[in-house]
Amino acid sequence: MAEAPFPYEQEGFCPASLEEVAIELAMRITLSEVELIERGPWRGWIASLGSLEIHGSPRRAILLHAHGAGGGRETGFHQQFGVACAREGMAWLAFDFGYLVQMRREGKRRPPPRLPGLIDEMAQWCEALAPSLAALGGVPLLVGGKSMGSRVASHLMQALAGPMPERCLECSPIGWYALGYPFHPTGKPEKLRIAHLPDIDMPGLICQGTRDPFGTQEDVQGYALPERVTLHWLQDGEHDFKPRRSSGETQQRLIASAAHVLAHHPALG
Repeated sequence: MAEAPFPYEQEGFCPASLEEVAIELAMRITLSEVELIERGPWRGWIASLGSLEIHGSPRRAILLHAHGAGGGRETGFHQQFGVACAREGMAWLAFDFGYLVQMRREGKRRPPPRLPGLIDEMAQWCEALAPSLAALGGVPLLVGGKSMGSRVASHLMQALAGPMPERCLECSPIGWYALGYPFHPTGKPEKLRIAHLPDIDMPGLICQGTRDPFGTQEDVQGYALPERVTLHWLQDGEHDFKPRRSSGETQQRLIASAAHVLAHHPALG
């Protein structure tokens, strides 16, 4: 098995197989919330795929999570969200896109590749993890992410929709979610990224800060979004859910609120 590169090795990523992922997920079902938090995340480097980090337990659902354009699952936001998922009885499986792995190895910022390549990467993770998820006996799968990652997940769901889908996966996500959906580039509200959403035939849940520059509450309320998309507004939150001090809210509470709402995603019934 391939060794984890710098800086992943220093972060505790060890060479792992997909069989070990299945074993880890099955074992986590048996642990209590306290035991899960004490155990902390599982971090494996999987040959031909890359880094995978697991928080929580697949008792209620599994979230396959893609990061935003500038930072991966190592950020404080993502680590807090992973712990919040553990408290809600969900398993959070976070991976890094290949360009971010290269960016972190080189210590140089680089833009993400075009959308089709990112969609393919997320689909590869779905396909590779399918046997591990099937071994759990039908635990529901949601795909989603932070910002750019949620956009990628929504396009993957579009590719899976319709009588003759563009793509066929062994595992079938039952819905998608977004933590801060990038409705438009900052400062360019005319360039909307919602035209594909009506094509998705599975429920979506978007957790959005009311002050998010990629789509404020005022902006989004004027959009014609499909009924299958549910919006959960996080009061005074920015793109990373950080509120102003004067609001009386905290980023940690807003992240916990997003995880709680996700645990009651419309697709989960």
